[in-house]
Amino acid sequence: MPTPLTDSKLPTRSATRLALAIGGLSFGMWCERGMPVSLDPEHEPFAIPHASSHPCEIELDIAWASQLDVPDASPAFVSGGLWSAFTHSTGTQFYFTTPTLGPAPYKAAWFDPTFSRGHIVLNRASYPAGQPVYPLEYPTDELVMMHRLSLGEGLEVHALGLVDEDGSGYLFLGHSGAGKSTTARLWMSNPGVQFLSDDRIILRKLDGQFWMYGTPWHGDAGVASPARAPLTSVFLLEQAPSIKFSPLPASQAAAELFARAFVPHYLKHGIHFALSFLDDLTRSIPSSNFCFVPTQDAVEAIRHAHA
Repeated sequence: MPTPLTDSKLPTRSATRLALAIGGLSFGMWCERGMPVSLDPEHEPFAIPHASSHPCEIELDIAWASQLDVPDASPAFVSGGLWSAFTHSTGTQFYFTTPTLGPAPYKAAWFDPTFSRGHIVLNRASYPAGQPVYPLEYPTDELVMMHRLSLGEGLEVHALGLVDEDGSGYLFLGHSGAGKSTTARLWMSNPGVQFLSDDRIILRKLDGQFWMYGTPWHGDAGVASPARAPLTSVFLLEQAPSIKFSPLPASQAAAELFARAFVPHYLKHGIHFALSFLDDLTRSIPSSNFCFVPTQDAVEAIRHAHA
């Protein structure tokens, strides 16, 4: 495992500061002086005001690198996409590559075992000169979140989350094409409904209550909110010729949730925590398979069933 950047190579505290909060966790970024940085539009609603004076739970130092090389060691996990993970007792490293930029990594990141402190370095040659960069651009932001949550803090799931006008918090699960964005559009015409996200929801348990948090990682409906809401009910979506509810046993509901969860599968502690968390959630929150027709009748059916 390569040696992390030394303190002498890290940005000073007079550098540019960015900070945001997602899922009840705060991210602080100290960016190298002179580096042009900005949040992307999806993350702007999650920005923390007065970032320079706000200490965060996850603190990151951001710097340029003139060259990055993939380690000679075997990775613990290869995503098959943009990143590979290398683990060690001192922490975790990620290297990011894409065929469009060649074999050299365009970015690398180092994190301590608690994912409270990290360094992110950007290969200067991979970024257009003078153009603002967002250091936590996808998939880095979700990657950090997934690993931090796996330490006992929560779980990210592929789902639509919304809050009805009576305060009921509904979680609609589904793989791509199951009807999450369609369901979001059905509820949009109903006043008093608050949307958290139409594609990624973070679940956490605080003081005995399960909560849903919105994320910036939205789907086709473009729904992304920094708000949170208590979780009331879980629905597994299935488009069908008619509307039908089928209660799910806790064990089946947990399995369905796990199949749609973002978990570092190469880490045993992440798997164990996710399974324990979902067992607790599905024993506490009612879950149903929801066959629906994409009309307003589907909205009324949910409301009637939980009146």
